[in-house]
Amino acid sequence: MSKITITIDGEKVEATAGEMLMDVCRRKGIFIPTLCDHKDLMPYGVCRICIVEWDRGDWSKMITSCNFPVKEGQVFRTNSEKVIRERKMIMEFTLARSSKTPEIIELAKILGVESSRFPTQDEGCILCGMCIRACSEVVEANAIGFAQRGSHRKISSPFYHEATDCIGCGSCSYICPTKYIEMKEDADTRTLPIWNVTFEMAKCKKCGQKIAPKKQIEFLKKRAKNLPEGWFDLCQNCR
Repeated sequence: MSKITITIDGEKVEATAGEMLMDVCRRKGIFIPTLCDHKDLMPYGVCRICIVEWDRGDWSKMITSCNFPVKEGQVFRTNSEKVIRERKMIMEFTLARSSKTPEIIELAKILGVESSRFPTQDEGCILCGMCIRACSEVVEANAIGFAQRGSHRKISSPFYHEATDCIGCGSCSYICPTKYIEMKEDADTRTLPIWNVTFEMAKCKKCGQKIAPKKQIEFLKKRAKNLPEGWFDLCQNCR
């Protein structure tokens, strides 16, 4: 890819054509807040807190930096009055939806938001979609999705019943930025209450340590056909 020059906050910056603006900013040490970005997921732009101002000369436009590919000569402002004002507004909406989540409260403080003027709730889920994207893009199980629209939109298993395609890998819980998706384990099972699923855990045939849900192992066996016989019978330490 060809090298280009763009301008960020008045400074000329070298970038690669098509590179996402957020990545360029991060490389330059410019703080860009985000709640829906992850290196293993495709850029989505849903939380919108990563907005910056794209200066078009006679006018400007607010864009999400995580999924904006840069081109030669473009000019951006990451800390203008307009950016600060709109980020605070977005943060107020997010804080109102997830008013008791430590990660949200901390980011709000960083952005200068101490409270929200909107009716508050303790939903926890901020509808960033990271759990859905991890399930589809990384795991490829496609077990969960969005349900309903507008203010009633939520993350859900199909028809709010058991997520029959869930394999219990826990990726949704690991990646959730607000820790909203709870995963419970005991000696023999793993449960994801939000998806109404419980899985029997496979154990290492050598040491007896839990490895993963049996359903997850069966799912992986179908995709990893070149591994040695009995690979999934042992934990990582005993292989």
